[in-house]
Amino acid sequence: MRHSSELISVYLDGEASVAERLSLHEHLAECERCRRELHELQYVRTAVRSLRVLDLPLGVIPGSGAATPLRKNRGFLVGVAAAAAALVIAAAALLTPPPATVSVQDLSSRFGARVSSDPAFSPVKVAPPAFMAPAE
Repeated sequence: MRHSSELISVYLDGEASVAERLSLHEHLAECERCRRELHELQYVRTAVRSLRVLDLPLGVIPGSGAATPLRKNRGFLVGVAAAAAALVIAAAALLTPPPATVSVQDLSSRFGARVSSDPAFSPVKVAPPAFMAPAE
């Protein structure tokens, strides 16, 4: 059996046939990659299902007088969670300032005294290995 994310998803949804489950269990016994994927999907599903169920405010769904709980439409909840995660990542990428550049002069002026007095900051001397012939 080759790697199959779709079969893992079907298995987690409880929709896999007996033959598919047996095939997947045999494959998981040998494949670290698929075992890791199965555990990651189980973790994500558990995290999403642990979220509080909220009632929609009245009037959110046109034509309905009552609020509809989000649990009835899990696809919508997963989509909202994915969109929120993408928004946070995009905002972090756009709003994070670039790293400041530091010159040798800046380092020397700030840490010069420490560098000169601390033996741990002395220049490193590297000797060539004994088995290497000198370059001509």
